[in-house]
Amino acid sequence: MLHYILFLILLSGAGCRKAGLDNSKFDNLLPPVQQPHPPLNPETLKDKNGWTIDTLEKGLIHYQFANYLQTQTANQLVNVVELDLTNPDYELQFVSLTARDTLSSVAKNYDAVIGINGTYEIEASFIKTNSNIVSPVTLDSGNLRFWKHEGAIFYNGGQDAKIEYGTKASYLQSPYANLFSGAPMLIDNYKTVGENFVGDVTGINLNGLDAEDYRRHQGLRNPRTVVALTADKKLLMITIDGRFPESAGMTAKEMTLFMSTYFAPQSALNLDGGGSTTMFIKGQGTNGIVNYPSDNGTHDHYGQRLLRTFILVKKKGGGQQFAGGDGTQNNPYLIASAQHLQNMKTLNWSQTETNRYYFKMTADIDMTGQNWGPLNNVDPYARYLHFDGDGHIIKNLTVAKSAYGSLFGVLFGSCKNLGLVNVNIESSSGGGAFAGYLGLKAPDKAVKTGILENCFSTGKVSGTDAVGGLVGNVGKPNGTSISSITNCFSTATVTATNTGASSARAGGIVGINYDGGKIENCFASGKIISNTTSGKGAGGVIGWSDSKFKNLVAFNESVSNVGAGTAGRISSAMGLVNGIIAQGENCWAADKVVVLKNGTPVPASSYVTGEVTVKETAYDGETKSADFLKDINNYSFILNWKLGPNNPWAATTNKEGMPVLQWLFLRGDYDTYY
Repeated sequence: MLHYILFLILLSGAGCRKAGLDNSKFDNLLPPVQQPHPPLNPETLKDKNGWTIDTLEKGLIHYQFANYLQTQTANQLVNVVELDLTNPDYELQFVSLTARDTLSSVAKNYDAVIGINGTYEIEASFIKTNSNIVSPVTLDSGNLRFWKHEGAIFYNGGQDAKIEYGTKASYLQSPYANLFSGAPMLIDNYKTVGENFVGDVTGINLNGLDAEDYRRHQGLRNPRTVVALTADKKLLMITIDGRFPESAGMTAKEMTLFMSTYFAPQSALNLDGGGSTTMFIKGQGTNGIVNYPSDNGTHDHYGQRLLRTFILVKKKGGGQQFAGGDGTQNNPYLIASAQHLQNMKTLNWSQTETNRYYFKMTADIDMTGQNWGPLNNVDPYARYLHFDGDGHIIKNLTVAKSAYGSLFGVLFGSCKNLGLVNVNIESSSGGGAFAGYLGLKAPDKAVKTGILENCFSTGKVSGTDAVGGLVGNVGKPNGTSISSITNCFSTATVTATNTGASSARAGGIVGINYDGGKIENCFASGKIISNTTSGKGAGGVIGWSDSKFKNLVAFNESVSNVGAGTAGRISSAMGLVNGIIAQGENCWAADKVVVLKNGTPVPASSYVTGEVTVKETAYDGETKSADFLKDINNYSFILNWKLGPNNPWAATTNKEGMPVLQWLFLRGDYDTYY
C-alpha cells in the first residue's frame, strides 16, 4: 500500500520542476545506494595463491607473483613492496634529478632500502619535491600527452600521504611538500575507475595509433609501475614486468582488476611504465634490481633506463643526513662524504631566499662513481647558500651534459676555500667547475648575486658558449651587491664548441663577465680552446668581458681558436657599455703563452698590452718572463696580492713558478694540483 501511495505522489508531481522535488521523507522506502566499501579482510594481500611473501623488516614486506594468470591467459611477473607508513623507522623520499641516472645508482647515492621509478617525462608531469616545484606541466592542453597528469601521489612525511585526481591548477595550490602526477587513476575510493579509462575501442587498431595516444598507451599490454594506498596507511609500490614471454605486461584495465582482486586498495595510480619500470630492493637481485627492466630488450636485470624521477624508501637513522649542524650561520651543516653532498638536494629550500643555508666541509670527498646534477639549475633557481670548503677538496666531480653544468648550477650566495680536482664537466649552456652562473645576468634582487673566493679547479670543462674553468658567467650587480671572483685559480682545460659562426667564448677563469662583474687576483694555466670561426672565442683568463678587471695572470699552455674569431692571452674580446670600452689593469701573461688562430700563432707584435681602443677586440696583458713570475714579491708589490698567514696567498710559488693559495699551502700537497 505504501508503495502505491508513493507512486501516486510521484505521479502528481511529474509536471513540477526537478528542483522542487523532495524525496527525502521517503528514503526509508527506497533501496539503498550501493557505494564502494573497504574489504572485510584486514590483510593487505587478500588472496595468497601464487604469491611468495618475504617480510624484509617490520612494516616492510615484499610480495612476488610469478605465475600463469588464468584470467589474462598470460604469464605475469609482479613485484609489490608494502610499506607501513605508520612505522616511524621509515620515510619516503621523492627525488627529481636534472641529469638522468639509473634507479640502482640513485638508490645507492641516497642510501635507500627500496625504490621504484617515478613519473612520466618532465614536460608532461607535475613534479614537486621538498616544496620545490620542479615541473608545473608545460604541455598545452591540446597536446597528445596532456592526459598524463590526471592523478597524483602526495606526501608530506610520516603517515600523511594520499592518491587522488587533480589538475595542474589544483596541484599548484596543494600544500603537500612532495607530489608526483601520473595517469591513469586506477582505483579511486575503491572504485575501479581504471577499467574504463581507455573507453570503447571496438574496431580500432590500437597498434595503428600514435604511441602517445592514451588508448594505445593504456589499452595495450606493457610493463607498468603503480603506487597504491590502503585505508590503514599501507603504501604499495608495484612493478609489472612485460614485453617478454615470462611476463606479458598488462593493460590499464587488467592492472586495475588485478589490484582490486589481490589487494583491494582504497586508491591506486599508474606512474611511468614501459622501459622505465624498475624496482630496487637493497641487498637483493642484481645491484638491488629485482624485476626485469625491458629497456635493453633482454630478460635480465641490466636493462635499466636512465631516468629523472624516483620514489625511495629510506630507513631513519640508517645514516645521518649530514655529519652535524642545523644549517644556520653559527651551526652549519657539516659535509664529510659524497652522500652528504647528495643530501643537500633533499632539503626544503623554499625559505632560503631570506634565510640561506650554511654548509661547511670537514673532510676531502671523492665523487668517483657519483653522477652529479647541478644543485640549482632549474628555474626559478630558488636555492640560496653559503658554502665553506674549509681547505678541503672534492675529487672527480662528473657532470653529464646539462644546463649550467657545474657543482652549483646557479650560485646565489658564496663559496670559499674549496678545491675541485679532476672535474669532468659537460654543459649544454654556460658551464664551469663551480657554477654556470655566478649570480644572474640581470639580478632583480641583491640576494641573486654570488661570490667565489679562495677556490681552484683542475680537470676539464666543456660546453657551447660561456664556458670557464671556474664559472661560465659572472652576472651584473644589484645595487651595491656585486658578483665577484677573487683570489682563485684554475688549471682546467676549457673547450667551447658552438655552431657555425656563433661565438664560443671560453676562458681559463670565466666565459663571460657582464658589466659590473668583478674579477681580481686570479690566474689560469689550462689549455683554452674555441671552435668559433668568426665570433668571440678563447681567452686565457676571460672569454669576453663587458666590465673592467685587474691583477690577472695568464700561464696558459695555449689559447686557440679553430677559426679567425677573436682570441687573447687575457680576454678574447672587450665589450662596450655606455660608450666605454672595458679595460684590464695590471694584467700579465707569461712569455710562453701562445695564441693561435686557424692553427697559426698570432705574432707578438699584434698583442694588445695596454689600453684597448677598439671594442670587441682582444686584450693580452703585459708579457712577463718565467723568472719574473716565479718571484712572489712581484705579486705583492705590484698587484697588491695579500700574502702569508691569514691572507689568501702563500708567500711562495710552487715548483712551476705559480702562486699558491694559503690554505692549499698549509695542506702541504699543493704541488699535486698544478
